[in-house]
Amino acid sequence: MRREREPSMYGDEDLSLTPDELYSEYDARVSLEDAEFVYKKCKELMK
Repeated sequence: MRREREPSMYGDEDLSLTPDELYSEYDARVSLEDAEFVYKKCKELMK
């Protein structure tokens, strides 16, 4: 995850690409689904 954080916020200067050019809406949806899964599992463990 750390490797993706900076380019997702600032883009890739070496390639002259913005974050919107690096990541698609599909990438955002998959990331959100993954985060929701982790959140639900953590919530279950806290019970």
